[in-house]
Amino acid sequence: MSRRTVLPRRIFLRGMLVGGASVAVPVPRLIGMLNDSGTTYAAGGALPIRFGTWFFGNGIIPNRWVPSATGSGSAWTLSEQLSPLEAVKPWVSVITGLNIMVPNSAPHTSMPAAALSGAQVGGNSTQLPTIDQLVAKMTGTGTTFPNGLHVGVSNVSGATSLGTSISYTGPSAPNPPEFSPAALFKKLVQFVNTGPGTTPDPELSYRDLVVDAVLADAKTLRGRLGADDQARLDMHLDGLNQLQRQIMQAEMPKMTTGTLTDPDKAYPNRGADGSISRQRGQAFSDLLVFAMASDLTRVFSYMFSCPASHGTYVDCGLEPSTFHEDYGHRLSPKGVAYATAGFDIGVKYAMSNLADTLVRMKNTPDGPGNLLDNSCVYVTSCVSESPTHSGIDYPILVAGKAGGKIQGDQHIRLVGDNVSKAPFSLLTAMGGTQTSFGKAEGLVTSGVPGLLA
Repeated sequence: MSRRTVLPRRIFLRGMLVGGASVAVPVPRLIGMLNDSGTTYAAGGALPIRFGTWFFGNGIIPNRWVPSATGSGSAWTLSEQLSPLEAVKPWVSVITGLNIMVPNSAPHTSMPAAALSGAQVGGNSTQLPTIDQLVAKMTGTGTTFPNGLHVGVSNVSGATSLGTSISYTGPSAPNPPEFSPAALFKKLVQFVNTGPGTTPDPELSYRDLVVDAVLADAKTLRGRLGADDQARLDMHLDGLNQLQRQIMQAEMPKMTTGTLTDPDKAYPNRGADGSISRQRGQAFSDLLVFAMASDLTRVFSYMFSCPASHGTYVDCGLEPSTFHEDYGHRLSPKGVAYATAGFDIGVKYAMSNLADTLVRMKNTPDGPGNLLDNSCVYVTSCVSESPTHSGIDYPILVAGKAGGKIQGDQHIRLVGDNVSKAPFSLLTAMGGTQTSFGKAEGLVTSGVPGLLA
């Protein structure tokens, strides 16, 4: 039998690195923190639901994106472009037929602004807060990063696009994404100075594994835990250890002459910060899942590729040319058929990267279920079809069950309705009491029928 010890809702493992830097590693939500049924904290208070925005640029091919049948469960199957999400289908809601209602006055700007905030763009910014920041005001209080963590894989956008930020607290108030997994790692483990006059070596995190520093504290905590919580703690530390070693291998140059070597020159194949690489995306997914499981934050935005992404998709086998122009707008010198096939590969590649995030969430225990059970992830893009800058039949996915508030495993089709209905439904699922969402043409007062459980 697994014995149960009642634990406080927030625990840090603490240790000291060589050189005088202390480190604090948060632990995930353990069973001992919850009541007997696992539905609330033992000390009172509802379990938090996490919210994320996952964004990819340049849109889709609607007839390869939209599932052939509507319904739930076995009544529908994933489409060709959504097939990489098969492992998480029970947690996915596909909403098709929705249109962007605001005028497309600025290509790759008006439509993502509307999809994320419900309003037309204003001054190359959003006029209203984006959906993630509305949620952050409701759920972020008391966390280390109340406004969320914001990451980006690609940092190359077009001149007319919304740019490289998809999260806005308000007009002209973007939350710029972090493009370096190594920098985000350092932020999450919270290195601090440990006394007057001490200055930790800036590369200390590379030369002294954080997990090793907190093992003594972890051993003490482990003795207080039941078998299930011991397994969760071990998995959490193993994941952190593996992640740090992967980042070390990708980021740290070899010491051959006693001088630090430029890693971009020594290891050109690892991909520079801002370039599109699935391994960089996976590192960000690991870090975000770690932060959410530890309740360091309850909100995130993940920009896989920018609005009007001019980045290259060589990582999935395409030529090293601008994805926006040669593939999105079908301008490849090899012809339209070649460009269309390449664009199809690129969309499925983006969905494979989304699957990397969602599968990690599904595999992370949280309360009586997993992190994906207790999260809501809003997925969208900057256009429907790139060649025409269309906003008709806009790509909208919802992943996760938001603690039982969202049904999941369904395809809902609402031809000609307003895209704003999707984020408005998610605000309701996250506990919002707003009676409307958006502004002017993007304004709605009702959500997507059948999305909420």
